Amino acid sequence: MNKFVIIGGGTAGWLTALTVKRYVPYCDVTVIASSEIGILGAGEGVTPHFNELMSDLDIPMTDIYANAKATSKKGIKFTNWNGDGTSYFHPFWEEKDAVHFDASKLAQFLQSTAISRGVKHIDDIVTGINSKPNGDIESFNLQNHETVQANFVFDCSGLHRLIIGKHFNAEWVDYSDSLPCNRALPFFIQHDDLELPEYTEAIAMKYGWVWKIPVQGRYGCGYVFDKRYISDDQAKQEVRELFGDVEFPRVFDFKAGAYKTPWVNNCIAIGLSSGFTEPLEATSIWIQILSLRHYLLQEPYFVRGNRHVVDSYNEFVGNINTYMKDFIHAHYLSNRKDSKFWQEFKWKQTTPHYRDWE
Repeated sequence: MNKFVIIGGGTAGWLTALTVKRYVPYCDVTVIASSEIGILGAGEGVTPHFNELMSDLDIPMTDIYANAKATSKKGIKFTNWNGDGTSYFHPFWEEKDAVHFDASKLAQFLQSTAISRGVKHIDDIVTGINSKPNGDIESFNLQNHETVQANFVFDCSGLHRLIIGKHFNAEWVDYSDSLPCNRALPFFIQHDDLELPEYTEAIAMKYGWVWKIPVQGRYGCGYVFDKRYISDDQAKQEVRELFGDVEFPRVFDFKAGAYKTPWVNNCIAIGLSSGFTEPLEATSIWIQILSLRHYLLQEPYFVRGNRHVVDSYNEFVGNINTYMKDFIHAHYLSNRKDSKFWQEFKWKQTTPHYRDWE
């Protein structure tokens, strides 16, 4: 019972590999992640819990600054959420900063660190999943015809949700009534500033909001909006009116929600494969950390399919997701009314049985 297989790289995959290797050093840990697929690379901020995890993993924060273009983060500034040009600041309660970082650089650094500590990496694509009669995953078939055996699996495949979603077809809990946005346009703004703001800025727009994250050499930004109200071209135009002539390397859809059972049989989904609220309060890595710690504290039962442990874990993660959903939902209950997006969302929240009107 010592072969752990992690499907997917990125921050979630390599943090999972490092954490498992730290808590269970005698185990065989393998990450299957294809360089052809790459990572989403959109989330570039964390909460102070990240610092605690780095300390636990014996990774100095100076290494994060040096290898991931990190900058200091003391909180989040919310700009124009009432439509009057004012702002408010959400400071972190921890004395220590959290950080901003270049997501791709961070994933590369975590990957090299994990490999140096004995984690195996297979650069390939999963083409098949083989299961035992009881439903547990036994092995994976890869594009290069290799078969990789597994005792326990972590699904870190991001929005692909290869295992928990597509293989196990776990029940999805939809958050769209509370969190209206469903599409994101990431973009970058280059800078050569020596003095950067020590906060993420969340700027309310007509149909959603923009994140603006300062890292060394650039701002990582993105417009999170509701595609039911505007097209991509209209969203790009709204961004350019505020930030000038920027380029948009990609666009992606997302559904706000989470799986009811992120632990199914001998597999746990971690990160975006488990669910996604949205990046408004940078809670994604926080949830990853809490989930991994809760799982690993179940030793020695965590790889043996103990029903009580599985149910307890799913309830724990479900409660976290519900709390985060309600927390972020409160941000949208603003006084803005300059577009149908804000007008209709507020109407839905204040009108009983609004679905009867649709």
